[in-house]
Amino acid sequence: MFESTFPKKWAEEIISRMQRYYRAKFSATFPVAEGQTAEQYEDDLIATACEVFEGLSPDDIKRGLDRMKRSTFCPIFPEFAGWCEPKTDDWLGSHEAWAIAEKSIGFGGQELTVIWTEQMAQAFSRCEELIKTGDKYQRAEAKKIFCDAYDRLVTQAKDQGLKPIYVTSLGTDKDQAIAAIKQAEVDGFLPAPVAQAQLEHKQTKAEIQSDSLKYKTIAQEALAKLAPHIKRNVNKMTEEVKETQPWESYEMQHIDPFDDFDEYKAALQSEQKKLPQAVRFMDEKVGGGV
Repeated sequence: MFESTFPKKWAEEIISRMQRYYRAKFSATFPVAEGQTAEQYEDDLIATACEVFEGLSPDDIKRGLDRMKRSTFCPIFPEFAGWCEPKTDDWLGSHEAWAIAEKSIGFGGQELTVIWTEQMAQAFSRCEELIKTGDKYQRAEAKKIFCDAYDRLVTQAKDQGLKPIYVTSLGTDKDQAIAAIKQAEVDGFLPAPVAQAQLEHKQTKAEIQSDSLKYKTIAQEALAKLAPHIKRNVNKMTEEVKETQPWESYEMQHIDPFDDFDEYKAALQSEQKKLPQAVRFMDEKVGGGV
């Protein structure tokens, strides 16, 4: 025969509260069997409760008792056990969460925009490297790691009475970011005002290019209108407008010291230049200097 490990004292306390909360409704929900003594009735209630409540934690029981305070009908034991379980309506299952989280990394390893919960982000951080560098087998292992971690984190959040909060983690691809935010709004992860606020200053590559061409056209049209009213800068160094200066037509005469040293020396003196060291020996031969 199955023997429950659920503490008998816990079962007795739950039954006692149900009797106090519901009184006549409790008796109607749990009637005494024909020929049953009061002691047998109580033992049967406790044994049944222990079987049904097997596996519930103190936090689970507290959750059930809190709901029982607000209920107008007396639950049978399986119903009360259901009240003890964390609400799962708002939370995605691990496989559905994985389908969202794995899209945060592209096939080339680049970071993409994803709208997810803190629990998804934490679970994915435990297997992110396998996604970036691994093959299909490592990707399967990554999914297992993610699902185990996500289930644990979600259970902790449920125990604390938390609901999922979706946040946007932006990636590097602008087009993909816009598509992801719009899809999150459709899926109900982002309220419409939040999604619109996030999209307010975002443009696709096509929109950016279109705006660039539009601004370029506007600038060209403005310059065309201003052209008759402005004096354009003229570069006087261009060949078509360059004026030859007198000194530019003068060709400096080169005098070779070995052909006529005296003339070479006189030319240097007129320019107040010293005789180069390389030819001073010639000056020594003629007995002079500069």
